[in-house]
Amino acid sequence: MIITLTLNPAVDQTIFVDHLEVGQVNRFNESQLDPAGKGINVSRVAHRLGWPTIAFGFLAGEIGAIARKALDDEAVQHHFVPVPGQTRINVTVVDEQNRVSTSFYGQGPAVDRDHLSRLDELLRFWLESGRVLVLAGSMPPGVSEDAYASYIRLAGSHGIKTILDADGEPFRLGVAAKPYLIKPNVAEAERLLGRSLPNTLAVVNGARELASQGITVVVVSMGGEGAICVEGNKVWRALPPEVERRSTVGSGDSLVAGLAVALARGNDIVEGLRLGTAAGAATAMTQGTALGTSQEITSLLPQVRIEEIT
Repeated sequence: MIITLTLNPAVDQTIFVDHLEVGQVNRFNESQLDPAGKGINVSRVAHRLGWPTIAFGFLAGEIGAIARKALDDEAVQHHFVPVPGQTRINVTVVDEQNRVSTSFYGQGPAVDRDHLSRLDELLRFWLESGRVLVLAGSMPPGVSEDAYASYIRLAGSHGIKTILDADGEPFRLGVAAKPYLIKPNVAEAERLLGRSLPNTLAVVNGARELASQGITVVVVSMGGEGAICVEGNKVWRALPPEVERRSTVGSGDSLVAGLAVALARGNDIVEGLRLGTAAGAATAMTQGTALGTSQEITSLLPQVRIEEIT
């Protein structure tokens, strides 16, 4: 079982316009709604890959009900603690003429101690049947920045491998708790290390430095340029297939899903890197905030190249 935790879920709305006119009335051609949040996306892709998964977190109000129904429609198992207020809506406006996207991200509803206690009870129960715990995304108001670190230690006490995909102080504190795998993108790795990573060699050295802090596997995603993976003394670069990239939203989450499935299966990290890279490319081919399908992932898998860096 792959368990995902999304403390600050969302519903993503993508709006497509011919040309965005700032300060004017804009009429859009198409709009789509998708349940969102990093961990939720990981569960959705893991489910498409045929691996049992369950998503946890907090949902609120009518917007939360939209996310819950969407997961039900996809048959993705979930247990969300209800909280007052409204789950956030993240809006992305796609200017199709200029091929530019503008995003607006909400803060999310506040969470109190009772809600956190209920979530802890659920997680402690389900961790007994888990193999991998994915901790991903931002923190809502009311949640301590060391929450991920606490969950990493809890999972470790159950012998469960943890994957951390976050940013800022929650990420730094989580890394200090030594999760099994971390998956920053380049910008997140730069903030964590406090320096620029301007090229592939710098990314490799940065990933090695992070791995030296007691992290078993470090994967740094580089968008269309693939990903760098460090495990012990070994370094690999994953090169994705050449596809028409329509949107990068959710590609990193799809990469994490492939890594999580491989860990749950007991495969080596190279197989996880291959599966995750195919999943990320499949999602990049989709419009807006949609995710790649199992058929697309399977078809792209043989086209992924993994190179060991010596």
